[in-house]
Amino acid sequence: MQMQDPGPPMPYPQYGYPPPGDPSMYMQPGPSAGMYNPAAQAPPGSAYYPPQGMHTPFMGMPVGGEQNNFSMPTQLLQNPAVANMAMQYGQSLMGQGKEALDRELNKYVSTSRIKYYFSVDTAYVAKKLALLLFPFTQRDWSVKYNPEEPVQPRYELNAPDLYIPAMAFVTYVLIGGVSLGLQERFSPEVLGIQASTALVWALIEVLAIWLTLYIFNIQTKLTWFDILAFSSYKYVGMIVAIVVSFVVPSAYHLALIYVSVATMFFLIRTLKVQILPESSNASYDGNSSFTGEGSKRRTYLLLFMGALQPLMIWWLTRRLARV
Repeated sequence: MQMQDPGPPMPYPQYGYPPPGDPSMYMQPGPSAGMYNPAAQAPPGSAYYPPQGMHTPFMGMPVGGEQNNFSMPTQLLQNPAVANMAMQYGQSLMGQGKEALDRELNKYVSTSRIKYYFSVDTAYVAKKLALLLFPFTQRDWSVKYNPEEPVQPRYELNAPDLYIPAMAFVTYVLIGGVSLGLQERFSPEVLGIQASTALVWALIEVLAIWLTLYIFNIQTKLTWFDILAFSSYKYVGMIVAIVVSFVVPSAYHLALIYVSVATMFFLIRTLKVQILPESSNASYDGNSSFTGEGSKRRTYLLLFMGALQPLMIWWLTRRLARV
């Protein structure tokens, strides 16, 4: 049985890969002659847009895939359940951070004790400012509550607070900037130096008083915050002296003398109850430092704290007032 001649081989189609030996298989500029190119076969003057889902050259992903991928996070956050979960997680992190911060602060400073010094109201602030500027009219300087049980300053005018000193310190820095601006000497660097200098001197003053208490072996119920509060009331008088120099520059020294005397009088009369007890309480707690030489040391400490105030007021306002 004879095999039938199959004839010539079937030629390659005119699309897809070119036949072997065809020079068009090598890299040529532009599209290959045997490749199907719909953009080249489009009518002249018309733009070709590939259908949705068709792979673009050298990309390997649909044209609309990038937009879908970029819109997924936005759609995810718009989901109410996911948004509520993220909010609850954020609130949980904030709560844990606050608890950790409070725990670390309580190791060194009691936050409840700090809140006591800022427990004030409008009536207390107004009366306290009047007492600082006009202390000569005050008759009762005693604290009407047991010192063992601290009472909020809003209920006791003679109790120390840190709200007025803090606000007075900030106001002093701002008023100083205004004064330097009126004298054409203002710059942000000078304002920062002024604030840091006042803060450093306040810390030095508190440290000096505390060391004096330790060296003289004087036992009082004053704390670090009490000393800081009493020694920082002078910023109120400093503000008054600087503001007076705005209006009448020649009256600065008169204002300086008045606020210095008022601050010194206020401080001595206020601290006398806690540092220098009355003769009827000389044997308070059986401490011998309340009598004899101990009483003299307390008097010297009280005068030392009072004498510091005029010096600090003059030193911190001499470059700010318009004279």
